[in-house]
Amino acid sequence: MIIRLDVTEQEVCQHIAKTRYNSARSKGIKDNKKGPQSNYETDLEGVGSEMAASKLLNVWPDLSEEIAVHDLIFMNHTVDVKATKYRTGKLIVGLHKKHKACDYYMLMLGTFPEYSLGGFCRKESILNENTITNLGWGQLHALHQDQLMSLDEFKKETML
Repeated sequence: MIIRLDVTEQEVCQHIAKTRYNSARSKGIKDNKKGPQSNYETDLEGVGSEMAASKLLNVWPDLSEEIAVHDLIFMNHTVDVKATKYRTGKLIVGLHKKHKACDYYMLMLGTFPEYSLGGFCRKESILNENTITNLGWGQLHALHQDQLMSLDEFKKETML
């Protein structure tokens, strides 16, 4: 299923991405992007994927300019949304997240303003020594999409 952000949602994402980028850099927060894309593209894809994930889960997105540990809350569980433009892309999480872990990680696929779901995993499934790899941008945690939960599995697990 494709989640397309409408014009208003796109404008909100563009504003938030620009504001978050400026806020983070003024505070000296390191940009942890994994890839050759521009810093703005990284921030826009992050915010866009968070908005699409919120639409998919029918929850309110985080519209603050501050960078938070989690991107959304679903059924009292924190979720960190990750994005990749690659249809067969992996869910990747930086090693630094081990001390700022969310309950779940969610992978969104696509490019602004259209995304689809790659899947979900529990923090324990990705933040462990067995998932550490190097995809060309330094060490990080990674899982293939076939190792992730579907939307139905995620909802069933979080509603218990």
